[in-house]
Amino acid sequence: MLPIAPLMIEHRLIESMAAVMEEQADRLSAGHELDPRFIPEAVDFMRTYADRTHHGKEEDIFFKVLKGKKLSEEHRQALVKLEMDHVKAREMVGKLSALGEEYANGSPSAAYQATMLMKDLVAFYHAHIELEDQGFFVPVMEYLSAGERQVMLEEFREFDSRMVHERYAKTVQRLGGGREVHLAREEGDRWRCRVCGYIYDPKEGDPENGIPAGTAFADIPDDWVCPVCGAGKDAFEHL
Repeated sequence: MLPIAPLMIEHRLIESMAAVMEEQADRLSAGHELDPRFIPEAVDFMRTYADRTHHGKEEDIFFKVLKGKKLSEEHRQALVKLEMDHVKAREMVGKLSALGEEYANGSPSAAYQATMLMKDLVAFYHAHIELEDQGFFVPVMEYLSAGERQVMLEEFREFDSRMVHERYAKTVQRLGGGREVHLAREEGDRWRCRVCGYIYDPKEGDPENGIPAGTAFADIPDDWVCPVCGAGKDAFEHL
C-alpha cells in the first residue's frame, strides 16, 4: 500500500461530512431551523479529524519529507498551495465556530451567515481534495523510494494511534453521512477501488502489472495492488 492510500480513505470521510454540511445548509436556505448542536459537532469534526488527524499527517510527515526532495516547480507550487489551504480551512472553521456560538445565543443573522460559510467550506474542501487526489498525491510518490514509502506508512500508523478515527466516523454516521460517496456505478463484472475510484475491468486486465486481459478479479494474485493508489485487493468492491 502506498502512503497516499490512508490519506485518500480519510478524504472519503471528509467528503461525507461535507455532504452533511451541504444538506444542513440547504435546509437552512429553505427556511428550516438549525439544530444548535450541529455546528459545534461539525466544528469538532473539522478541527479534530480533518485538521489534527488528516492535515496533521500531511504536514508533519508527508509534506515534511517532500520538502527535502528536489520537486519540480509544478509540484513545489502545488505543495505551497495545499499548505495555504490548510491555513485557510482553519480560519473558515474558526469563523463557523464563532457563528455557532452566536446562533446558540439567539442571533438571528448568525444562521444565515453560517449557511453561506458552510457552503463555502464544502466547495473549498471539494477543490482541495480534488487537487490532492487527482493532481498531486500520485505523481509525487515518484520522489519517494520504496523504503521511504514504508517508513511513512509506519509513521502514519503511529500518528493515528493517538487519534480517534472511530469516534468521528460515528459522528458523521449520526449526523446523516452514512451514505457512500462514490463514482457512478457501471454494469458488468468490474471492481472499483474504494480508495481512489480506479475500476478494474477483466476485459482490459492490468497488463503493465502482469495481469493480462481476460483475468477475472478472483484470479488476480493476492499481492496485486491498485495501479493508481497502491491499495490492496481487499480495498476493492464489486460493481
